[in-house]
Amino acid sequence: MIHHYTTTSHTAPDTLDRAESWRPYGTCAAPQYVGHEDLWFPEPGDTEAVRAAVRVCESCPVLALCRQAVAVEEHGIGKASRYGIRAGLTPVQRWAADTSTRAAQGKGGRQLSPCGTNTAYDRHVRRGEPVDTACRKAHAEHSRAQRERERHRPRRAVPDGCGTTRAYYRHIQAGEPIDEACQAASDAYEQQLTVPPGPPECGTRGGYARHLRKDEPACTPCRQANTDASRRLRTTGTTTERSAA
Repeated sequence: MIHHYTTTSHTAPDTLDRAESWRPYGTCAAPQYVGHEDLWFPEPGDTEAVRAAVRVCESCPVLALCRQAVAVEEHGIGKASRYGIRAGLTPVQRWAADTSTRAAQGKGGRQLSPCGTNTAYDRHVRRGEPVDTACRKAHAEHSRAQRERERHRPRRAVPDGCGTTRAYYRHIQAGEPIDEACQAASDAYEQQLTVPPGPPECGTRGGYARHLRKDEPACTPCRQANTDASRRLRTTGTTTERSAA
């Protein structure tokens, strides 16, 4: 006679709350922080205490899960009803990140830039909030890119051909022989320093400016001199007429 046995297995029901199973792995649950809950509730205005709590949270291995849980728990809660440092964020930061609040929409319904951008870094600085690691990295990358753009930006060449006092001093600094045009420009400049300046003569840009100051009609030579000086300024970057090198 053959007997058939039926084996029945009984499994205990899974009563573990999977949504909360990450909490024992949080840094705040470590023995050195148990009993020091005041670390997460710094006094208002104590920036150093806030930064210390944020640094602890940033090293937490379950920071992302903690932020998700806090976002669900505080969804729709006003700024005044949020307390302490949670998931590495201050009450104002959590309120601003909540999509159901007006702060997250910005002025006119504009969405605020998320953390991890240079705009978010500037927002933290303006509000006096602790800056998270992602925003600091984004700001450093933005500054590096800006310096790189400045380094490759073409510089406007300043003309300093011979026949000017600038070229005269350049020759001296470089130990080069001084040509006649540069020497003449230097002598004229020295003479201007020693001789008291008189009223500008007609046929010069100074004469044109004198006519304007005195509300006089500018003569034809002065108008022509002003036109020529303006044209030289646009083409060479200076109003001084230069001799050929």
